[in-house]
Amino acid sequence: MASKLRYLHHPASQPCRSARQFMIENDIPFEDEVVDITTNINETQEFRDKYNPTGQVPILVDGDFIVWENVAIARYVNEKFDCPGHWFGSTLRARARINQFVQWYAYTLRLGGGAFHWTIFAPFIYGPNKDFSAERRKGYHVLYESMGIMERYWLKDRDYLCGDEVSYADLVALHEFVSHHAGKIIPDNVWKKHPRISAWFERLSARAATKAVSEWQYDAIGKVLTGELKVKFTRRTAVLKGTEAYGGHNHGIPHLDEEDDYIARVES
Repeated sequence: MASKLRYLHHPASQPCRSARQFMIENDIPFEDEVVDITTNINETQEFRDKYNPTGQVPILVDGDFIVWENVAIARYVNEKFDCPGHWFGSTLRARARINQFVQWYAYTLRLGGGAFHWTIFAPFIYGPNKDFSAERRKGYHVLYESMGIMERYWLKDRDYLCGDEVSYADLVALHEFVSHHAGKIIPDNVWKKHPRISAWFERLSARAATKAVSEWQYDAIGKVLTGELKVKFTRRTAVLKGTEAYGGHNHGIPHLDEEDDYIARVES
């Protein structure tokens, strides 16, 4: 009898939530193993040698086989358990469209997660008196650009990002917005400028699996915002760290000493 899948993750991580929701949506049997990323456990050489040389989660362990990166995990599970075709596409063109989105997301919407990270978690990791304004601006630039493309292209004439049914593309994007929504990162007037994204987000948020996977994030971040929860980090690394002087992946928009303040323009 095959061993049950082990899923190493943390509910604060957007990619972790995406792959976890995919398995829940498809009734995949797996064992939850939460990795406490507030500590340095996943930064140790032992962890990296055993599971993932980058030290990042999520990680899927299937017997003696290990897969990391959320899209790779979901694709592996999709094929292993022969999940319904709408998740990764049942035709050549449908697969291409979903593949196109998840690759685009990795260097646009995913990096826009910096707006959340540098606002919510960075003060706990690096100290509350440090200036993270450049990092936040970088995150907001990429986030707002990504939202514009989602509104005008991906959701232009459909209810879901890649077709008439939900796909894994929707899950990876959804959980970026779950973090932004929980952390109140996106102002109300920016949500209103993107009615298709707003409707899409509400549609996906209503799914039972979304609620189950997102519950921890809303609860924990809500307490952080009210001051009820102080998160103690002993780790000192983050995937989204950096002080880039130029943002805007798609248009090369400078975000330091710029004459046209792109963020202010979007939020106005």
